[in-house]
Amino acid sequence: MTVISVVLVEKAGRRTLHLAGLGGMWATTIFLTISLVLVENSYQWAAWMCIIGVFLFVISFATGPGSIPWFIAAELFGQGARPAAMTVGVVANYVANFFVGLCFPHLQSAIEQYVFLIFTGFLTIFLLFTYKFVPETKNRPIEEITAMFKRDAQKSRNEQFL
Repeated sequence: MTVISVVLVEKAGRRTLHLAGLGGMWATTIFLTISLVLVENSYQWAAWMCIIGVFLFVISFATGPGSIPWFIAAELFGQGARPAAMTVGVVANYVANFFVGLCFPHLQSAIEQYVFLIFTGFLTIFLLFTYKFVPETKNRPIEEITAMFKRDAQKSRNEQFL
C-alpha cells in the first residue's frame, strides 16, 4: 500500500493524502470498537468485521501516516536542517511505537473492547493538528514554505502584543 501512496502523493498532494489516511484510521478505530462490542455480546459474525477493520486500518495507515510524514519532513526543511529534523522524526516515531507496544496489552486488559477509543482520541488531535498547522508542500519550493512559516510566526508575534 505504501507504494500506492507514492503514486497518489503527486496527484492528491501530501497534506490531503495524510488527512485522508488519518480520517480512515479514525473511522476504522470506531468501526473496530463497534465490532468488538458486538463480538463481546455474542454476535460471532462480527469477528469478520474485526478482520475487515484491521485491513482497512492498515490500508489507511499505509496510504497516509505511514509514508507521508517522510515526504513532508523532507520538504519542510532546508538542506542544512534536514538531517537533524529527520533524526528527530525517526526517534519520535520509534519512541511512540515502543510506548504503543508497551502499553497496549495493559490498556486492553483494563478497558477491553473499548481500547481503540484511545486511538480515536489521539487521531482526532492529529487530524486537527494536521488540518490547522501542516501546509501542502506539493509543487512548492522550500523557499516558499519557509516564507509562509516566517509570515505566520510574525503574524502570531504581532497578535500577542495587541
